Amino acid sequence: MTAGAPTGRARLDAQLERMTADFLLMQDTLAGQLRALQAALEKGDGAVREEVERLDREIDAANARIEDEALHLLARQSPVAHDLKLTLLILQSTPDLERAGDYAKHVARRLPALLAGSEGRPSEFAQALALLLQMTTTLRAASAPMNVDLARDVLRLDDEVDALYDRAVQQVLTDRNAATKDDRDALAEVLEASHAWRAAERLGDHLVNVAQRTQRLCARPAPSDLPA
Repeated sequence: MTAGAPTGRARLDAQLERMTADFLLMQDTLAGQLRALQAALEKGDGAVREEVERLDREIDAANARIEDEALHLLARQSPVAHDLKLTLLILQSTPDLERAGDYAKHVARRLPALLAGSEGRPSEFAQALALLLQMTTTLRAASAPMNVDLARDVLRLDDEVDALYDRAVQQVLTDRNAATKDDRDALAEVLEASHAWRAAERLGDHLVNVAQRTQRLCARPAPSDLPA
């Protein structure tokens, strides 16, 4: 081996460090999307779509870097124990984070309908965004190092999002049924608001997927820990 060349362990550590950094960056950027949506909802500014879409492109770029790094890691290294668990968590979870970013875009596109009136339950939607942001920041803390208790907190917060979603959608459907066929603008706004709620609920579901995966990997013995 050439003097000064990194060892296999050092290369593995460097690759895992880069993958982990991008994994956490995806979560930080998703939190940025949610904060932008919160600010827009608070200010009554529906022109947040461009910012949310810009942040989504950052999530996609980080996802692409992780995929490329993972291909090199798996081709040249053989991670075991905690390293293997972390690699699996990242590889299996980045699609969920990428989809969560997409759902944030869906919300941004429909934010004007939420701001158009009370039919979309904007005050309740603000609560949902706050819970989703808390889920995202808690999930980040649960990801590296993996923490089962914090992952469980993500699931609890999602239950609160689901309860808000169920109540809001019931009211939105009532408003839709009350809208007359002649009032097409009002009906369109109600439908758009219902889509915004659905996108928010699905965003939370993808965060739950990552949290549950964290729990499963923490509970499962790594191959190096199994008896021969």
